[in-house]
Amino acid sequence: MKTLKRMTSFVIACAMVLGLTAAVTHGAELPPDVAGTKYEEPAALLKALEIMVGDAEDGAFRLEDGILRSEFAKIAVYLSGLSEVAEASSVSAQFPDVVAGHWATGYISVAAQQGYVIGDDTGTFRPDDHITYAEAVTVIVRILGYEPSAVSNGGFPTGYTVVAGQIGLLKNGVIATGADAAVTRGTVAIMAYNALTIDMMEKTSYGANESYEVVDKQILTEKLDVTKMYGQVVANSKTNLTGTSTLRKDEVNIKTDGGDTVTYRTGTTDAADYLARNVIYYVYQESENTDAVLILVRNNTNKDEITTVAASDIDRLTGDAGQRKTLYYWLNKETDRKPLEITIKQDATVFYNGVANPGYDLANLNTLKSGNVTLVDSARTDEIGYVFVTEYQNIVVDDVSAASHRVTDKYNLLSLTLDPADRNIQFSITKDGKAIGLTDIAEWNILSVAMDQPRLENATVIDVRVSTQTVTGKITEIDDERVLINGTFYEVAYNYTEAGQPALVLETEGTFYLDVEGKIAAVDTTAVAGSNYAYLVAAETTGSIDNVLQLELFGRNGETVVMDAATKVRVNTVSNLTSEAALTAIKTANGGNVPQLITYEVNADGKIYYIDTAEANGTGKAMKTAFSKDYVSGEGGLEYKSASRKLGAFNVSADTVVFDIPEGDDDTDNYAVRTMAMFVDKTSYDVEIYDLTDDLTAKVVIVKNSSGNTNAESPIAVVTKLSSAQNADRVTVGKLYAIENGEAVELLAKDASTLVKADGGATDTTPLTAGDIIQYTKNARGEIDKVKVLFDARTRGSADALLYEAHTGTEMETVLGRVSGKFSASVNVIANNMSETNFNLEKAIVYNYDFTKPTGSQVTVADASYITKYDDGDARRVFLRLYKGEVAEVVIIKE
Repeated sequence: MKTLKRMTSFVIACAMVLGLTAAVTHGAELPPDVAGTKYEEPAALLKALEIMVGDAEDGAFRLEDGILRSEFAKIAVYLSGLSEVAEASSVSAQFPDVVAGHWATGYISVAAQQGYVIGDDTGTFRPDDHITYAEAVTVIVRILGYEPSAVSNGGFPTGYTVVAGQIGLLKNGVIATGADAAVTRGTVAIMAYNALTIDMMEKTSYGANESYEVVDKQILTEKLDVTKMYGQVVANSKTNLTGTSTLRKDEVNIKTDGGDTVTYRTGTTDAADYLARNVIYYVYQESENTDAVLILVRNNTNKDEITTVAASDIDRLTGDAGQRKTLYYWLNKETDRKPLEITIKQDATVFYNGVANPGYDLANLNTLKSGNVTLVDSARTDEIGYVFVTEYQNIVVDDVSAASHRVTDKYNLLSLTLDPADRNIQFSITKDGKAIGLTDIAEWNILSVAMDQPRLENATVIDVRVSTQTVTGKITEIDDERVLINGTFYEVAYNYTEAGQPALVLETEGTFYLDVEGKIAAVDTTAVAGSNYAYLVAAETTGSIDNVLQLELFGRNGETVVMDAATKVRVNTVSNLTSEAALTAIKTANGGNVPQLITYEVNADGKIYYIDTAEANGTGKAMKTAFSKDYVSGEGGLEYKSASRKLGAFNVSADTVVFDIPEGDDDTDNYAVRTMAMFVDKTSYDVEIYDLTDDLTAKVVIVKNSSGNTNAESPIAVVTKLSSAQNADRVTVGKLYAIENGEAVELLAKDASTLVKADGGATDTTPLTAGDIIQYTKNARGEIDKVKVLFDARTRGSADALLYEAHTGTEMETVLGRVSGKFSASVNVIANNMSETNFNLEKAIVYNYDFTKPTGSQVTVADASYITKYDDGDARRVFLRLYKGEVAEVVIIKE
């Protein structure tokens, strides 16, 4: 068989490798639209043989779609075992409408050479037309060799259809349409499937008395080297029917209906999962000297009766040790009046998590909390001979170490080391039925772990199934052991309650992580409301009849708003609170005070219905299960270190929300929302830290002792001009044009009065002008909210302004002076309060400010060659900003 010969050599070489290519991962994947239909077996086999495959995007077989004539030419070539010949063919098709380079040229050429397809009356092939029912029947009849019989019965189309019916091509539910109607993919699939096992017709004599006979040869065996067989899977690499196995990971033993036990390579099939089942299987073997490789394995439903019962549907198991057992189970707990029952043989073979376990006590089914039990009656005696117990232990992934091959559990119930070099265990990791690697596992994935022994230290076989399913929403109903989220009921997994996690109550909101059984195995309640932070400035109830709770909030966008609460409010975990009760709960959570950081949610009317106050967390570590206040600095505060981006032991990042709220100040005009850029190196801050992540990064920081000064580390901005503009809220504000870090920048201010020369407590409201040298701070919206003027362009000619200044509390120095000496990489500068000093300029950015130039070009980027010794004839002074002793910027200023 040409196609499978090429494919199988690759499978054998790669069977132990994760991530087989899409071209060969067909064995166990059934197109979703054929399951449970008459097309299931045909589609599965044709997919395994690569004759017909599903849609590349979603895997669907598309039963009702038509087939192009070019596509059918490919099916015909694959069906006849000539795919490699067609793919290697460089011969142009004999039809004028099959252009060079057409994807199907090779298939059409080979099909035409074999006499399977011919052109129409005009000699064209019409590759993009849909093939008709009669045409499809005709091609397959030709492949089977029955064309002489079809011609003798009247030829196209009736003769071919008659013969097709006689030989069994149209059995198994082929839908006969009109001869000229387009045939569907579903109909072609059944016909192609039937054709695989029909005895072919061959010419047995030649010349004037040529004759044809039906021979004992079929397409499946003669052209594709595949044999259809029947048997029972009696061993895989994990176990046999009684105990240990010596098979390799890619092998199974099947006891054929003839009584022989044969070892097969599993290829890309899931044959190992059919242990103890009677199966129909297809095996490819090119010759007696090559490995026999399975290409498809399916349950033989004529022999097996299989029942699977989820752990939650087990009612009880009765029967003494050594005697028959009776399992009572529910099909539907909601509607059934009584459970069904099934009898288990006294000598039934029990498999625990896939491995034969003669010592397993079936009475454990009475306490099975997860997984399921599968009962196999392989002789249809109405008594179960094989019992497969699957029991999961869940891991909520906290961390995965590629170095140690270890997965740790957030709930500390079970952690795994899955080292490929460890020969004492056999493990697999799958997601959605496909093998994945350890490094594909991520935080919050749920691992459902099935081990051949209940205790990890005794396990030798470990199967890990990975779930990434989540549901985000709120619990709106609780029914026995289930909770309702977004209209769907979910059970709670055993690991969640065993780990002592917070009870899931009404109104619990967050992201719920589901295991492979669809049960809630973990909850992150910080994922939903946790991002809607606001500082609650004040709250009171208003109204003489219907009291309404009003809240003044300073939001993370830097705006102050007053919002009404809904009639009934939830505060933390308590729902349906009146306005007065909600206000009391808010105060109680903060020691009787209202001002505090909260998160909140609004309803469709824009009213606040949910308020979450921070839960005190004194551990200094991530809490993660709730909105938390994780740290409050004591006397002296926490020192910021810019190199490591740390406030004390805690990280801050570009995503950290910084509320700048002076302690004891209830005037929100003095509040600001900033970024980490506000923190100055080696400066201490009085802070509160909220919602730490695992790596101790703060999601929110409240700074209570900010000086409001700009950051001394910040580069200077040399103003080029100012204008007015509208912000996103259509409010008129100031707009700054400047050069910073050697590039032009444009920035909006928070309002129309920020971009002025006033510095600190000064009252100068003169707008900034070209040549001013400033530093600024921005709020969380990226708007300038504070300006520090380092050089006022109005003093460019003032002798009194020639000064050196060390900026208190920072490592920044500035000099406005005259150059007294220039060298290759440095200059000497003199100021009124500074003797001649040499400054290295190798790392400095240089600007030039010349007020005599036209507006818009007075400030430019320059380099050190522009710097000259002071000359009364062309008087220029220099401004230098130093940080940590190095000159960061130089501005040449024409006096």
